[in-house]
Amino acid sequence: MTATTDNQRVTLPEHNRTGVSYRRPMPRAKVRGSVIDAHCHLLADRHADLFFQAADHYGIDLFFTMGPLDEALLLQRRWGHRLHFIAVPNWYRLTEPDVIDTWMRHLEAFYNLGSRIAKLHMAPGTIKRTGLTFESPGIRQIIADIRARGMIIMTHVGDPQLWYDGKYAQDPTYGTREHHYAMWEAMLEECRGTPWIGAHLGGNPEDLARLQSMLDRFPDLVLDLSATRWIIREVGARRDEMREFIIRNQNRLLWGSDQVSGDTRDWDFLASRWWAHRKLWETAYNDTTPIYDPDLPQDAQPRLHGLALPDQVIQKIYHDNAANLMQLVGVKIY
Repeated sequence: MTATTDNQRVTLPEHNRTGVSYRRPMPRAKVRGSVIDAHCHLLADRHADLFFQAADHYGIDLFFTMGPLDEALLLQRRWGHRLHFIAVPNWYRLTEPDVIDTWMRHLEAFYNLGSRIAKLHMAPGTIKRTGLTFESPGIRQIIADIRARGMIIMTHVGDPQLWYDGKYAQDPTYGTREHHYAMWEAMLEECRGTPWIGAHLGGNPEDLARLQSMLDRFPDLVLDLSATRWIIREVGARRDEMREFIIRNQNRLLWGSDQVSGDTRDWDFLASRWWAHRKLWETAYNDTTPIYDPDLPQDAQPRLHGLALPDQVIQKIYHDNAANLMQLVGVKIY
C-alpha cells in the first residue's frame, strides 16, 4: 500500500496503510479487574516476548489462546499466569486416518494443562478439507468427550458472507450457510446445559437477526467479538444496529481480538489489531481503517466506525462475562 506526501511516495505496510502511530500511549480501559482477550492465537514461545510487550502497551492482561500443544507446554512455564489454553487438535493432521484418536489425545493433554475450553473448527474450508461436520461420528465422539470433562465448547461456524457469495457459491463442496447453521443449531439443541462460545459473532455478523434468534433460543450460547478486518467491515456497515445489538446482549458477549502471532509479525503488526479493537468498541473513531481489507477493492476500503460503548458494557465484554463463564468450569479470574 502507498500514501503520497508533498514531496515523496512512502510505502506503508498493509497493517498500517494510513500511517497511524500505534506507539502513542492509550489510556487503560475503564475495567475493574483484568482485561481479557478471550480469543487469540499465540502460536509459539519464541513470539511471546513481543506479543506481551504489545499487549501491555494496550493494557491487556489475560488471554485465551490457541496454538500447537508442544508450544503450549513451553508457554506454560513462563507465561502460564497470563494464558488459558483452548484445546485444539493438530491442524496439520486433520486429514489423516487416525485424526479422532490423535485429537482425543490432544484434548487429554490440554485438559491436564488446565484447559477448560475446547475448539471445533467447523468453517466451510475445514469441512471441505476434512469431510468432518457436526454430523460425523468422530466429531460427535469428540463433543461427547468434551462434555464428559465438563469443558466449554468453542466453535468457528460460518465465514464472511462475501466468501459465501463468491468462492463458496462457485464450489458446492463448501456447502451452504443454511446447512452449516442447521447442523450447528441441532448440536446446540442436543447439548443444552453445556456452555458454548460462537466465535466471530457466531460467524455471521452480517445477520444480526440470526444471531439474536440463536441467543434467544439457546441460553448456553455466548458469542465472541473476535476477528479484526471482518468485524471492522461489518460493524462499519451497520454501526447503529450493531451498537444496539451489543448493548441489548451485553451479558452474552466476550471480547477477543483473534490476534495471531508469527515469525514475520512485528510489534506494529500486533499493535494494529489491539489498537483497532479498542478504537472500535471504546471510542467514536470514524475514519478509513488503517488495516487493509483484502476482501474489498483498494478504493472501497471500509471505515472503522467506533461504537463508543457505555462503560458498563465495556466492563462486561472485557472482563465480567469471560470471568463468569470460566467460573462455570471452576476457573477463577480476577
